[in-house]
Amino acid sequence: MTSLGEPLEINSHELVRILRENATSAGCVLLDCRPFLDFSLAHISESRNVNWNSVLRRRSKSTEVALEWLIPDKALLGRLRRGDFSLVVVVDDGSSSVAKMRVESVGQMLLTALQNEVHTQICFLQGGFEGFSEAYPELCYSKQLSAGEPETVSSGRSTPAYDQDGPVELLPFLFLGSAVHSSRRETLTAAGITAVLNVSSCSNFFEGEFQYLRLNVEDSLAADIGACFSTAIAFIDSVKQSGGRVLVHCQAGISRSATICLAYLMHAQRVRLDEAFDFVKQRRHVISPNLAFMGQLLLFEMDVLCQG
Repeated sequence: MTSLGEPLEINSHELVRILRENATSAGCVLLDCRPFLDFSLAHISESRNVNWNSVLRRRSKSTEVALEWLIPDKALLGRLRRGDFSLVVVVDDGSSSVAKMRVESVGQMLLTALQNEVHTQICFLQGGFEGFSEAYPELCYSKQLSAGEPETVSSGRSTPAYDQDGPVELLPFLFLGSAVHSSRRETLTAAGITAVLNVSSCSNFFEGEFQYLRLNVEDSLAADIGACFSTAIAFIDSVKQSGGRVLVHCQAGISRSATICLAYLMHAQRVRLDEAFDFVKQRRHVISPNLAFMGQLLLFEMDVLCQG
């Protein structure tokens, strides 16, 4: 099955018209092929990220990349292959035209994969995200990251940095925080959290009100947290599929719960550990998985990136 001819190049004004015409339907999907970290900080609203799996590319004997290597969301991949969308728009950093793109660029590989596998009109956004965000900043999402706050002092008592504020949102359905955050019903309710993944021996404070999964893992160099990855990922996915939101916590939200969130991001987004780490670190500055956990994450990285 192939696409409907060569990619159609459109400018930012034409994309806005298309988005407005499809505002009440799912007729158009935007695929942003910039790096995951760049996408997470700013992107066109409702666009979807496409990842580049260099490990799989090196294993490939051909010059073309399969669409499943670029689209980590299997539900989206299925919809693309079924032809559920009438229009697919490819967005890169700022290329002025398809002819100006490098052959080895993610955008060019995505266009080729779409033409080979999708029976849908494919468009390319001239000027990419850079040009669109300058012309229509109100139609873009931008994540404002704080520089971190010092410990606050109230009535002579200091609040550790890891317990300040509330849990941080990593994905629309995934939050990372501490045991103190998990003990505040109003905090959980305000964030729309429906489930809690407790990676410690801390109490499950609101049994019967929230869905819980406890993984008893010590924050030690001898602990095998990697053995919990598949169980944790399945739990988070089940919460996502039910339309809920899950808080992952341990005692301080620094090592054990951060490790679980890193493993989930690597699995779900198919990104490398360093990219996932930077992504989480920007949102929760205190994270610091112990050395053994980082080693287990590196092993998990190879498992994830070598899945063909």
